[in-house]
Amino acid sequence: MTAYRIFLDTAELSEIRDAVSTGLVNGIATNPNKIAQSGKTYRQVLDDIRQCFAGPIAFQAMGQTTDEIIRHALEIHQMDPLLAVKVVANRVGLPALRPLVAAGVRTNATLMFNPAQALLAGLAGSPFISPFIGRARMAGSDGIEAIRQMRQLYDAWGITQTVIIGASIKDVTQVIDVILAGAHSVAVPFAVFAAMMEHPLTAQGVEHFAAEFDKVRSRG
Repeated sequence: MTAYRIFLDTAELSEIRDAVSTGLVNGIATNPNKIAQSGKTYRQVLDDIRQCFAGPIAFQAMGQTTDEIIRHALEIHQMDPLLAVKVVANRVGLPALRPLVAAGVRTNATLMFNPAQALLAGLAGSPFISPFIGRARMAGSDGIEAIRQMRQLYDAWGITQTVIIGASIKDVTQVIDVILAGAHSVAVPFAVFAAMMEHPLTAQGVEHFAAEFDKVRSRG
């Protein structure tokens, strides 16, 4: 599971194609908001992404009751067994995890802020959890410290099958912070993914190298 390090957090096909072409993306994370913005259905988004990416894709299971969440999660799983099915980590969603895992569904407990939510999801055997960082910070909470505590809880109780994915990441600094806090993986929007590959001094150095190389080439 820890082979999945970088998830691209988008449903925009042009961004997915661009990022996947780098060979540095291990998974795609979507949510109902991103799919709604695309104007497409889950099935259509899945078919589009599968044109350029064969790895895990996360889709959100919805429902007002645990049974409804389980039914929707199974529908998503039947579309493609490689999908990771997001389940909200609350009183309704957490009880859905164990039966879904038993049915072979790769669950991702999401909308998570409290380390206790992570503990319960891990005890239920969820392959993935997604604690939210940026959204926690906007509400005055420390999402980085929450991830640190989640990792400590997992290490203390020997929970090894669950991958902690730092999500709702707003900048490159948060990428670094969540990894150092103990996250196994990160889910980043395209703008952050692109920013991870750049630095003003790198761009400045490239310009300098190019100018010097032109001098060398002119000698030939």
